[in-house]
Amino acid sequence: MSSKTKQAAAAAAVKTRDKWREKVWYQVVTPDYFGSKEIGITPAESPDALIGRTIEPTLYDLTGNFDLIHVKLRFKITGVVGQQANTIFHGHEWSSDYLRGLVRRGTSRIDWIGPILTKDDFMMRISVIVFTTTRSKTSQEHSVRKAIEKVILDHAKKHTFDELVQKVVFGELASEVNQEVKKIVPVRQCEIRKSKVMKGPEEVKSRRARLRRGTKTETLKEEEE
Repeated sequence: MSSKTKQAAAAAAVKTRDKWREKVWYQVVTPDYFGSKEIGITPAESPDALIGRTIEPTLYDLTGNFDLIHVKLRFKITGVVGQQANTIFHGHEWSSDYLRGLVRRGTSRIDWIGPILTKDDFMMRISVIVFTTTRSKTSQEHSVRKAIEKVILDHAKKHTFDELVQKVVFGELASEVNQEVKKIVPVRQCEIRKSKVMKGPEEVKSRRARLRRGTKTETLKEEEE
C-alpha cells in the first residue's frame, strides 16, 4: 500500500471516530401508560434525527416475565427533552415461531383482522387468532369472526388509544374476546397476535374533512344537473 493510500485510510478512520464523538447518546423511554421505562439508548447527531426512529423491545423487557419474551413491541420516538427520547406505542407482534408451536392436529385456527378507530381517533389494525380444541365447522368460524369483531369494535368505541393499547398488549381484551368465542366453539387459546397504528388523530380528522368536502362537491354537482 502506498504512503498516500495509507494517509487517506488514516484520515478516513479519524473522520469516522470524530463523527461518533460528535453524536449524543439519548435514553429512550416508553409512554407513561407503559410506566415511562427505559427501553434502550441510541446515538444521534441531533434530537431531530431521532424523530420517527423505532425501538423494538419485548414485553419481557418491560415486565421481567420471561413467559412474555415472544411478544415484540414497537415504539416510535416522537420528541426529545434534554437527553430523553419520548415515544408512542406503534404496534406489537407475537413471534411466528411461538404461534407455530400452538398448532395442534385435529383442531382449527381462526383468524380475524380488521381496522378499528379508538374513542380519540387513532386508527389501528388488530389481528386476533383463535385455536380451537376440536375441528370447527365453517358456520362456527363465521360466527366466531363476527363475535370477535363485535367485541373489538365495542371496546374501540369506548376507550382512548392509551387505554385500548394496554388492554391489547396485556391480554385483557383477548380474555374478553375469549369469553364470547367459547360460547360458539370450544377454545384452547385466544390472543391478539398483532396490532399496528395506521393513522393518528390529525390524519383521521384530515381524511374526514376531505371526505366531507368530496360529499359536498358531489351534492352540488347533482343539484346543478
